[in-house]
Amino acid sequence: MSQKALQNYIPALTGVRAMAAYLVFISHFHDIFDENLPHYVQAFFREFHIGVTIFFVLSGFLIAFRYYDNFSLTSDWFKQYLKNRVARIYPMYFLLTICAFIAYSVTKEPSVLNGFNHPIAVFLMNITFVRGFFDQFKFTGIGQGWSLTVEECFYFSAPLMFFAAKKWGRFYLQPFIITGFGFVLVLIFRNINWYGFFGNFTFMMLNTFFGRCFEFFSGILLALYVKRKGFERKNG
Repeated sequence: MSQKALQNYIPALTGVRAMAAYLVFISHFHDIFDENLPHYVQAFFREFHIGVTIFFVLSGFLIAFRYYDNFSLTSDWFKQYLKNRVARIYPMYFLLTICAFIAYSVTKEPSVLNGFNHPIAVFLMNITFVRGFFDQFKFTGIGQGWSLTVEECFYFSAPLMFFAAKKWGRFYLQPFIITGFGFVLVLIFRNINWYGFFGNFTFMMLNTFFGRCFEFFSGILLALYVKRKGFERKNG
C-alpha cells in the first residue's frame, strides 16, 4: 500500500464495512429464521437492510475524505479517479455476472431474467449497470447488485459535486436538487410503459441514486467535518 493510501486508510472503517455486510447478508435470508419467533423479532431481522444505507454513507465519507482536497479539473485527475473506482468494483462484478448467466443457461432460474425473454439484452443491461434504472430489471442477474448502479452514479457524480461545492458552496442544497431531478424524471416517465424506467416515486426513492443521494451526502459532510476537526476525542 502506498504512503498516500496509508494516510487515507482508517482501520476502524473496515469493521464498519464488515458489520454492514453481515446486516445485508442476514436481511436477504431473514426467511430462514423460525416462523414461531415473536413477530417483533422477525421484523427486527427484516430491517437489517439498513446495512445498504451504511454502505452508502461510508462511500460518501471515503470518496470525500480521499478526493475532496486534491480535486482538480484536469484530465489526469479524472483518469486516475475513474481508474481507481472502476478497478475497485467492476472486474469482480463482471466475472460474477457472467457466472450468473452461465448458470442461468443450465438451470433456467426465472429470477435471473424476471420474466424477460431476451437473456442477451438483460446481460448487457447488467454489465453496464443500466438495469438499475428500470423497476422491472433491478433485481435481474445478481439481484443484490442493484445497489452498484447507485454506487456508480455517485462515483461519476462526485467530481461534479466537488466542483459545485468549491465554486458555489452550499453543499447541503445539492441532494435536494438531485432528488428534485429524480421527481421530474418520474413525472415524465411514469405514464410511459417502458419496463418501469423511473416508473414510480417509490422505486426512484428506494432504488436509485436520485432518492438515496442523501445517504452519500451524509457521509460527505461527515468527512468534511472530520477534516476540519480531526480524529482526536476530547473529554466531554
